[in-house]
Amino acid sequence: MWILKVGGGLVVSKGGGIAVFIVLFQINLSKFREVVFEDVLYLFNIDVNLFSGLKYYKVGGYLEKNRLYIS
Repeated sequence: MWILKVGGGLVVSKGGGIAVFIVLFQINLSKFREVVFEDVLYLFNIDVNLFSGLKYYKVGGYLEKNRLYIS
């Protein structure tokens, strides 16, 4: 259990681990790609998604017009 301080106050995590998503690949929309996030927290009481930009950018990810991409 982790307690995070966010703009609206404190939020307690419900759990953590690895999150795996199967997404359409931007360049070829007929193919799918697996995106894996490690060391994630499950935050039930917030209505936005938070992510570690530092970890994401280190593996070649980038943000453009409020969308996350992996190069």
